[in-house]
Amino acid sequence: MQQTSWDLERDLEALRREFPVLKGKTYLISNSLGAVPRNVHRELGNYYELWATEGVSAWRMEWWDLSREIGNLIGEMIGAEKDAISMMTHATQAHWTALSTAFRLQRAERREIIMTDQDFPSTIYAVSQIAESMGWRINMVTSSGQPGIPVESILSRISSRTLFVATSHVYFKSAYIQDVGRIAEEARRVGAMTIIDGYHAPGTIPIDVDRLGVDFYVGGCLKWLCGGPGNAFLYVNPAAASRLKPALTGWLAHRLPFGFSPRMEFTEKSYRFMSGTPPIACLYAARPGLEIIRNIGEDQIRAKSLRMTDSIMEHAHSRGFDVLTPGRKEKRGGAVSLGIPHAFQVKQALDDQGIIVDFRKGRKNERDVIRIGPHFYTDPNEIVILFETLDDIYKAGFFRKYPQKVTHVT
Repeated sequence: MQQTSWDLERDLEALRREFPVLKGKTYLISNSLGAVPRNVHRELGNYYELWATEGVSAWRMEWWDLSREIGNLIGEMIGAEKDAISMMTHATQAHWTALSTAFRLQRAERREIIMTDQDFPSTIYAVSQIAESMGWRINMVTSSGQPGIPVESILSRISSRTLFVATSHVYFKSAYIQDVGRIAEEARRVGAMTIIDGYHAPGTIPIDVDRLGVDFYVGGCLKWLCGGPGNAFLYVNPAAASRLKPALTGWLAHRLPFGFSPRMEFTEKSYRFMSGTPPIACLYAARPGLEIIRNIGEDQIRAKSLRMTDSIMEHAHSRGFDVLTPGRKEKRGGAVSLGIPHAFQVKQALDDQGIIVDFRKGRKNERDVIRIGPHFYTDPNEIVILFETLDDIYKAGFFRKYPQKVTHVT
């Protein structure tokens, strides 16, 4: 039976046993892919058994409401009302769905979308392509090579021409926390909407979407929520949800999906923003991680995260590495980005030592970085191991035997 509560100091060893990858790896890459809980194996077995024994009746017995169940587990963590979360396959789909609500609402004077060059590229691609097809303009706020973007730089762009502000809660490369509450407030004041990419936030920093006042909040279980791929989500502010009709839609969003009417009539609540048949196996995989995190609590997770990122930054500064993540706790997410010499080669050398971090190629005039993402299951001694191993790699020149050309990396 799953433990009902966890103390991160007292129960660390028992908690670590819930994540099999920790047996053989120093796993410091939860900002890219959270460790899989061992009970995912059980959940996927349950998925198979229900399908094997009940066949199509599995829809009636559990599958049909599974998206709502998992969405409400997520909603509890981010301060959302019940049934305000729609499960999506990926965050790009969630952005498409949110943007498509404006296809019928657009007005001639509102044809501008504000983004930043620190937003995740897939989001920029998706929003830009839709904007181009609709004749909307992207108003891109640039960072000038800094880890984050001052909120004032975004606020100064919001005007009566703004249709959406589509930016990030936590920037993926630097873990800089943006003040999305102020952005949402200013957008509301001028009649614009907000789509906030929160993929790097839930599970590592406390979230209250009601307090933030955003219109749309996009996230996923892949990283800090330890739920694997295929489990993105879209929160829609209930105050706006009933009047919005997404153009990107499908049969699950219909009021009577089994009526098979050729005329679309939108249902209410979270299924209003869904489209086709959901990836049921992925939803089963999401449940164990969400339950563990709920039983730890966001305050414990955030406190430990800050202690560990403090430790990483102290070790990095003592070695003269460039720290590209904010030192201020209120501006720092769950990961730390370091500009280090020979970053790609060093990342490969760490892989061979069983120490897993990730690498990001710098853009023009930016350094290549490694990102270090500890989580609630990290043993603080693993951070010491990481830096002692880095010392050995540099001292012995181990990195020189690895390719310099950047290929596919995580």
